[in-house]
Amino acid sequence: MANSDTDVKAVHLEGGNYFDDMRIDIAESHRRFAHLPRVIRKTKSSRFRNLINFHLTRIALQLGVNEFLVVNGIRRRWLDEFRDYWFHVLNGRPFWSTLDFFMLLHDYRKRQQHTQSLEWNDPAMHVANWQHPTQLYSTLQSVRKTATHPVTTLAFWKYLSKGMRVLEYGCSLAPYYHCYRAAFSHLECNWILADIPNFPFHYAKYLYRNDAGVEFVTIDDRAFSNPLGDAAEFDVVFLTTVLEHVDDPLFVSEYLLRKCIFN
Repeated sequence: MANSDTDVKAVHLEGGNYFDDMRIDIAESHRRFAHLPRVIRKTKSSRFRNLINFHLTRIALQLGVNEFLVVNGIRRRWLDEFRDYWFHVLNGRPFWSTLDFFMLLHDYRKRQQHTQSLEWNDPAMHVANWQHPTQLYSTLQSVRKTATHPVTTLAFWKYLSKGMRVLEYGCSLAPYYHCYRAAFSHLECNWILADIPNFPFHYAKYLYRNDAGVEFVTIDDRAFSNPLGDAAEFDVVFLTTVLEHVDDPLFVSEYLLRKCIFN
């Protein structure tokens, strides 16, 4: 994946506009991303700095002020990152404030609604439903959730140790890796982020494309029986809001358990 934003432009479909009805060919956009070189950057992470960031965020969450800080643009790194993606990758029309972002979220939420049930008869149809242009809403919603609730599964992190192999499966925007990156990256774990080629996963690839210790596995409809291929075993597997979206949750659960080292 490339260092230049011009090399990762999303592919647009005909019609729509570049603000509240953006029509992205996300399948082709993923295919193009996959063939771009990565510029790996290993940054030194201070345990002290990470812990300070983590505890300040926890305090803001416990006091109930984090969402206020986010919505009002006081904590806005999340917004600056998304604006870069919106401008430089999706080629969207400019917006400037958190108010603009939340108006976009509302507009795309309305467009995402369906008046009839979707068909999910086979893997190809399953993937295609997640790639419909209205599903850009899922990126916006994931950005909102990651910004307002940046600490995930608090009880887990004390068990993470240096050098572990971690899988975030069906990762969407990878909220667990996002939390690790902000507060626990000094542990230098190795991560695989895996999902079908949907909208939020495309943004995750953009955000983390040059991070050392991160690999991406894109699960296409031909690989549902062995989605991770020859990937080695993992110490930790994160699986959140995934099983309700798959055709055979028992198979997925057993498959991932076989990928765990304790087996």
